[in-house]
Amino acid sequence: MDTKVAEPIADVTTRIRNIRAQLPGQVLRERIDTARASYGRLYTLVEIRQKVAETLPMRFGFVRTTRLEPIETYRDRIPDEALLKYDDAVQSGLFSKFWVATPTYQKERQVDPWIVAEIKSTEFYAVIAQWDVA
Repeated sequence: MDTKVAEPIADVTTRIRNIRAQLPGQVLRERIDTARASYGRLYTLVEIRQKVAETLPMRFGFVRTTRLEPIETYRDRIPDEALLKYDDAVQSGLFSKFWVATPTYQKERQVDPWIVAEIKSTEFYAVIAQWDVA
């Protein structure tokens, strides 16, 4: 006869959720859905580069591109509101890398930077913040 008392269903559910959280592949869909609900449409890196570059007006003889740099090494001032959005995104635990994406004409940086973040274990990116947007 088994003397072990059955765990309440709520405890089993919590235990399973905790086990899944330790296995990145098990929470992948949940992470993507949460990021989409919190930050809107998700993009591939190619789409992010294109979307940021397209914020610049067309200039004859100039190629619109996007410069990406890790947020840790970005030297220009990031506005307080964008920093708060970045911190919220860090605290969410959804993202593995954060970048500042700046539209450029060839190598000449322009204004209107964006903070973008890569969702952990995916190739999807979310737009966290934008500033100096006209």
